[in-house]
Order: sequence, then structure tokens, then C-alpha cells
Amino acid sequence: MICLGVLEIGLRFLRPNLALREFGFLRSSTQHHVLMSNTEYDLGRFEGRNLTVRTNEDRLRTSYDRVTFLRHKQRVVCLGDSFTFGAWVDASESYPEQLEALLRSEGITDLAVLNAGMLSYSPLLHEQLLKQTLLKYKPTVVSLMLDCTDIGDDYHYAQGLRDANGSVQFSGPKLTVPHPHLGATWRLVKPLHPAMLAPFKLLRRAASNYVPHDPLDYYKFEIPVNGVTEKDRFFIYRYPLSVTTPFFEESYTYIERIARTCARNDAKFVLIIAPRYHHWSNRESPDNWEAKTYGDDLRFQYEIFEFFQSKEETNEFRIVSLLPAFKKTTEFPLVFRSDPHWNTKGNRFVAEQLRDMLLNMRFVDAPKTD
Repeated sequence: MICLGVLEIGLRFLRPNLALREFGFLRSSTQHHVLMSNTEYDLGRFEGRNLTVRTNEDRLRTSYDRVTFLRHKQRVVCLGDSFTFGAWVDASESYPEQLEALLRSEGITDLAVLNAGMLSYSPLLHEQLLKQTLLKYKPTVVSLMLDCTDIGDDYHYAQGLRDANGSVQFSGPKLTVPHPHLGATWRLVKPLHPAMLAPFKLLRRAASNYVPHDPLDYYKFEIPVNGVTEKDRFFIYRYPLSVTTPFFEESYTYIERIARTCARNDAKFVLIIAPRYHHWSNRESPDNWEAKTYGDDLRFQYEIFEFFQSKEETNEFRIVSLLPAFKKTTEFPLVFRSDPHWNTKGNRFVAEQLRDMLLNMRFVDAPKTD
């Protein structure tokens, strides 16, 4: 025991990130996948940096608790997937937190911005998160950052839903039991975990509501498109709107419901369409690990912008595309070299666009000038 104690202290000194819980999801019957509440995670090491994630009592990546957030007069909630969450950047570098800093620098001090992004969430899951959690924060403004993967994700998540006593739920337990975390030494012997935890897994599988949980199952789905079984979330790049419109319309239905929920709760709503780097640059992210998944034929990669542009005249909420701003800028790089997510500079650029947008739309009240 003394040796283990010395080893644990040494590991925590040499590799403090090992002392943190390894980043991972819990299966949720209401939101598909969630993080633990009030937890500090080791997100991993990426491009020379160790990154951590801290959650609040509602499993959100924010330093705000509900009480503190509600003290502010203007309360902006940012919905989105990993691009909003801030994949591979510190929390302070994510665009929601940079947006708050930019707005406050304009003299808008009684304002708070909540990062409600979650990895691989899409409008179907955003709606559940909004209704079950975010309305408690009484937002005055809600933004939804839509990524091109959201259309496929919505289809995929919808396949796993079931009707339980009038409420839509995912199969399985309400919330899975988290894997144990016993410190740095425990993480060091990770290869031995399967054998050590096997008896406990057998007991859990004996439960009647056991459902295996693969946190990356959104990479493993099949979607029938125009007589072809597509197996990735980027199928919308390969077909014209005449083929993909039904999938876009399904996601749009969820977005409309989010907008109506916001309206009923006196919150202004804006939908933001985010481009990926290949929509505006052939220099960004040259070593993107995901690039091969996109396929060689990207003729229809701009259809997502065409679809939502066609909705601008008839919808009851604002839709803003960030594509023109990205095409116009000369700032480089805005994306990681080996990953498609925005780097710190890219998050800053997005925050600047949102600051200008919210002020121009008068979604936030600027301070009065003499």
C-alpha cells in the first residue's frame, strides 16, 4: 500500500492530468449521451496541449451555476455540438466564453453567456436539453450553431427513440453507472481494466434494462439515400437537395420546435449555419484525420446553405450563415492542422461574428451613450 501511495503521488506530480477522470459519456434515456455533473475530466493531449473539461451541476461545460447565471439581466445560451463545446480548446477559448468577454468589453456588463454545447448533439437532442435543463436558466437569447453533421445525427438518433408513456425516450436505463476512477495509478493500468471489471459488467448485464453503450455509435450508422446505403454523416455532400431535402426537413422540424419553445419562454432565437473549413479554404487542416470520410465528390457540399437560405423568407426566426464571413476573411489558420474544429483563433473569429450579429439584431441591449 505504501508503494502504491508513493506511485500515486509521483504520477500526480509528473502527469497531473492522469489524476483526473478520463473523458467519457454516460448513456442517457432522455438525451442519448451526457457528461457527469460537477466533474473535472482529462480531455486528452492534442497538438502539444493537455486539455481539461469541467462541468457544472447540469453537466454543462461552464463555470456558471444556475444561481449565478440568473443574477444577470441578459442571459445568452449557446446551443451546438463540439464546435460550440470547444473541442480541443480550453473553456475560456471556446466561442461562447469569448463572446461573453467581447460583449462585456462593449460595456454590457450585466450579461452572461452559457456554453450549452455538447459533443455530437444535433437539433433533436438540443430540444431535449433545452426543455429539460436550459429553461431553468431563463435565457433571454438562444443561439443554435448548426453543423453539417447534424442532419445525419438527427436521423441516427431518431432511429433509437421509443415512446414511453407519451414521452419520447432512448432505450436503456435512465442513466448508466460511470466507470470507476481511482486516481492516476488506476488510469496507468487501463489495459487491465476489462479483466478487473468483468464481474461487475456481468452483474449490470443481468439487469432487464441493460443496453450496451458505445459513445461513438454515431460513426456506425446506416442511412438509405437514393437507393444507396450511406454509412457516414457526410452523405449530404454527395447528393443534391432533390434527394436530401427530406433529411433537412426533419432537422428543420426540430429547429422549429426549439424556436417555438424559446418564443413561449420570452427568449429570442437565432439559427446559425456553420461552414466546415473546406467550404472556404483549401489550405486549412491539411492533416485532418476525418478528411477521407467526406469522400472525393463534394459537388453538393453547399446544399446545406441553399436549403436554409430557402427558409429565410418564410420562417418565424432569424437564420444567419457564417459562410460569407469565413470566405471574406484573410485570417489563417482558423482550424487545427489535424482536426476540423476551430482553433483558439477560429473560436475568436466566430465570437466576433456573433457579437456583431447580436448587437445588430438588437438581441442584446447595448449600453446607452450620451
